[in-house]
Amino acid sequence: MTRVVVRDYAATDRDAVLAIFDSNLPDYFAPSDRAWLGETLDEPDGPAFVATIDAVPVAFGGYELWEHYNKALLYWGMAARAWHGSGIGRLLLVERLLHVARFAAPPTRYVTVDTSPLVAPFFRHAGFEETAMWPEGYRSGMTMHELRYDLAATTIEVLTAERDVAWRRVEAAVASRG
Repeated sequence: MTRVVVRDYAATDRDAVLAIFDSNLPDYFAPSDRAWLGETLDEPDGPAFVATIDAVPVAFGGYELWEHYNKALLYWGMAARAWHGSGIGRLLLVERLLHVARFAAPPTRYVTVDTSPLVAPFFRHAGFEETAMWPEGYRSGMTMHELRYDLAATTIEVLTAERDVAWRRVEAAVASRG
């Protein structure tokens, strides 16, 4: 039985996603961002997903399409701190890239993200290229890194293979924890 599932976000996941957010304070988010996350959970701007382990949400993220700019923007990618390093964040990221590649209407070439200096290396390691860096780009005063992934430089098959590798890594991490 698969213990790791990536599925659509449901309103019943709201409290669990807020708990995931809280587990990442203050290193990854400013406390003031919690209200913004709550608004996003109540009215997502596009598809949103949770990754679960044994039916418990442990990661959340989504994306929105910017139709006029030939891009999708990833939003709120996060994994519960207890699962950092397990591969669950990578799995959720690749699932979102696959979803954009398969279902974006109109089809979209780029997937972009803005993130902090602490998280930017995660995206670079996943094949994103940095396009800009904005000192004090966030209201909290933190530097903002903008990165993009070019879907035209890959295929559904390659992304599916990357997803499968990430899935196996998470399953192994779950198994090692008992």
